[in-house]
Formats: sequence, structure tokens, C-alpha cells
Amino acid sequence: MQAIETGRHEYRMKGGLKIFYLFFGLILCGVGIFFAVTFAQLPKAGVAALVGVAPMAIGIYLLALALRSRLAIDGTRFEVRGAFGEKTAEIGEVEGFRTISTRNGSYWRLQLKQGRGSITIQKWFDCDDLRAWFQQLTDLDEQDRKQLLEEIEQDQELGTTPEQRLGALAAAKQWNVGLFVIAVIAAAGLFAGGVRWRLPAAMVLALVPVVALSLLNTKPLLYALGKSKRDPRNELSIALLASGMGLFFAGMQTHFVSMMPLLPLIVVVALAFIAAFYMMARKGPRTQGFHAIVLICGGFFAMGLIAASDTLLDNARPAPYAAQVVNKHTSSGRSTTYYLDFDAWGPFSGANHVSVPFSIYQTAQPGDTVCFEVYPGALHASWFERVSCDAP
Repeated sequence: MQAIETGRHEYRMKGGLKIFYLFFGLILCGVGIFFAVTFAQLPKAGVAALVGVAPMAIGIYLLALALRSRLAIDGTRFEVRGAFGEKTAEIGEVEGFRTISTRNGSYWRLQLKQGRGSITIQKWFDCDDLRAWFQQLTDLDEQDRKQLLEEIEQDQELGTTPEQRLGALAAAKQWNVGLFVIAVIAAAGLFAGGVRWRLPAAMVLALVPVVALSLLNTKPLLYALGKSKRDPRNELSIALLASGMGLFFAGMQTHFVSMMPLLPLIVVVALAFIAAFYMMARKGPRTQGFHAIVLICGGFFAMGLIAASDTLLDNARPAPYAAQVVNKHTSSGRSTTYYLDFDAWGPFSGANHVSVPFSIYQTAQPGDTVCFEVYPGALHASWFERVSCDAP
């Protein structure tokens, strides 16, 4: 903190973080200039010369953020300056503040009265003096927490005494944990269980969002989705993610000839999923976390459910095919995927490849024969699986 004049205090970005932003800002500006100059010298550079604009713009933003960021407090008035703009307000205009947590850190958001918007104060200004200044503002997160606990204490449907009603939160936590455990067991059964267990496991995973919707709609004081840290209710997002991701990753293990026939159904299910949670979870919080969870889970759930329906409900007799390996290759990212390459066979009119376990990849050689069974798909998206060539 630096005292500018009597009654006025100014807070700036701390030294280590400031050096970090300046360093990377300069590097990105240099990279942007290098690419812009290099591509501009090429014949018919055209749009390619604009490649340097993005890193240069990010670099300029980081430099401006490091050099201009400032929080100034002068009596009852405060001013927050960012990379390219600034906002000012009187402390009497502030309804309160919330602490917003993100993947990249957290910050304070000052909510102005009468719906006049908000002002963001970054945590890099944090110090004892600033925390003392925040004591005169209403902590909206804590206020919401106390109001929820009071509502729970007064809700006669949750028990006959305030103690019993608050005890319903602990019971709801056990149900929430149980729902998550069931989703995890069902996902494991879908992945590693035998053929007889895959359909029941998929049905259990498909029902988890239905149960979550019912809890959010009938017991909004006990369950929430995408809540803040200090919200006393039980968070259902973990069970919902386990359900959606379990279906999705199991479905993505299937070898589809093409998923295009499934895309319209995937879109319909995803929209229905999202609409159901926005309509039936009306009493829940509408935080950024809520929107992200509903959209992500909706996508995972729709793709996984439709893929599982196409394969697990397919009772048609498969068509057998044999194909010769022409080559093999790997694809590296967060993990390595192993592929065998083939020329045209069965449903494929041109070159194609199939992912296989490392043990198969290691022993397979060009010229080897690999056998497949191709199914039409219950939803008309053909899929296939590798089988032993010795099988009848």
C-alpha cells in the first residue's frame, strides 16, 4: 500500500506478479511482431500476415494490466482501474460483495444497488488494510447462507423442531453420497462388466439425472447445482458428472462407422436435458457454475446415452468381415492411442484405421488378417467390433 495523500490509499499489483505479467507480455508482443513481419515478407501473404495479431493483442493486454491496474480508496469513494478502463463508486452505492472462485483463482465482486451492475476487485490487491475496509461491506455470500439456514429451520416439511430440520441437511448429504456411489458403480459396470451387466448399468446412469431433477425440484432447500462454497445445501453436480461421463466414455469406446445418423438425436436429448434443468431447478442458484455444469453434463449425457442406445439395444445378427493390416501408427496427446491401418473393407470404401490395445498393436504386422463383426445399430448408426478369426 502507498499513501498518496491524507485519507487516500492506493493498492497496486504486487511485485512478483507484476514482473510475471510484464515478462510474458513482452514475450507475446515480440512473438506477434516476429510472425507479422515474417508473413508480411512472403509473396501473397494476405490474411497470413495477421497471424501475429492474436499474441500481440494478448501481450499488450498483459502489459497494460501490469502497469495500469490500481485500486484507489479516498474516504467513501473508490476507483478500480483495469487494463483499459476504470470504474468509480461511492461506498454507499454498494449493496455488498461476493467472493467468486474460478479455476484460475478468485476475486471479489462488488454488487451495486438497484441492479446497476458490479465492480470487480482482483485478489492481487489483497492485504490486511484492504480486508479491514471490506469489513464495512455486506458479505452477500454469508447473508445468503444465513437466510437459507433460517428457511430450513422454519420449513415444517423437514421436521417438527428446528434441530430436526437442520438435521435433514445431514441426511440429504448421505443420499447425495449414495447417488454418487451408485453412479460410479454403474459406470464401472458399463466399462468393465460383462455383456449381461452393460444394459442395466446404462439404464441406472440414465436415471441419475432424473433423480437429481426430482431432488432439485422437490427439496430445493437441501440440494443445489453449481452452488457457491458457503451455500449449506448439498451439491449434486458430482453425481451428475459421473453419470454423464460414464455414459460418454463408454459410448466413445464403440467403433462407429459414422456417428452422423446419431447427431439429430444427440441434439434433441441435449436440448431436452438442458431445458429440464433450467425449468425444474428454478429455485436453485444461477451461478456460472450452474450454467457450466448443465451445458457440460448435457453434452456428455446426450452423446453417451444415444451411443449406448444404438449399441446396447441392437439385437440384429452381425455381418462378418476380414481385413488385412497394411500399416500401423500411433497418436499421442495426454495419452497414446494405437491404430491398425486397413484398405477398403466392409462398410468402408477407402483407407481406414481402427484403435486397438497396445498388446494387439505390438504383435500385429502388415499382412495380418483381422476379423470384424458389423452391426446395423438400433438407431441406424452402424458399428463394429473386432473378434477372433478363429470364432465360428
